Amino acid sequence: MTSIFRLINAANIARVFRNIFKVGPITTFRYIVSDLLFDRRYQIDTINTERLDNLEIDSVNKASGTYYEGVNAYVFQKIFSGLDVDLSQSCFVDYGSGKGKAMCLAAEMGFKKVIGIEFSLDLVETCKKNLEIFRQKSASKSDFEVIHMDATEYSLPSDANVLSFFNPFNEAVTDQVIEKIMESYAQTPRMIWVVHLYPQGNLAFVKHPRFQLVRESNEGLIFRLAP
Repeated sequence: MTSIFRLINAANIARVFRNIFKVGPITTFRYIVSDLLFDRRYQIDTINTERLDNLEIDSVNKASGTYYEGVNAYVFQKIFSGLDVDLSQSCFVDYGSGKGKAMCLAAEMGFKKVIGIEFSLDLVETCKKNLEIFRQKSASKSDFEVIHMDATEYSLPSDANVLSFFNPFNEAVTDQVIEKIMESYAQTPRMIWVVHLYPQGNLAFVKHPRFQLVRESNEGLIFRLAP
């Protein structure tokens, strides 16, 4: 479990001020409380950020990745609760799953299967530990799978229908990931939802002709790929 003292560091303080500037003090306070309560509830550590330079990563795309920052619990619940899907029959895939924050949140919401793709071995090991603790302390019945792999090499399973991107990598890598998504879709046509949180100029899904933008908010974009 993360102590309050470990959370007082330069990266987290900078994040607080960044959020105050972007969304104001009230929403920032809501962000902080939701994350603290989440980690405290399950006695796991997902709040602290990690620079990729400090992690073990064997991938040609390391320079194209962004630093680890767990998705905010309030934002995740706000965005994903609005999807028109039967969660009990859905497979959630988190690209750049980090310490497993989004995976735990997806399980809380009731997704049948939850998959995380992560190219940092260090983060994969932390994720597995967090998920094991989460299993013990929650009533979740979700089936978890953590895959240590570069996202550009991952073949999306035929039942995956909700894809999550929390700004894990740049547009060039996202283009390659989209190719793999389209391969899976071609083999098994189905409705696929894509949530791209805080894309920060990454327009890969926006530019692709097959992905329909269905919702846009301050937190990100929601797309639909339909037969």
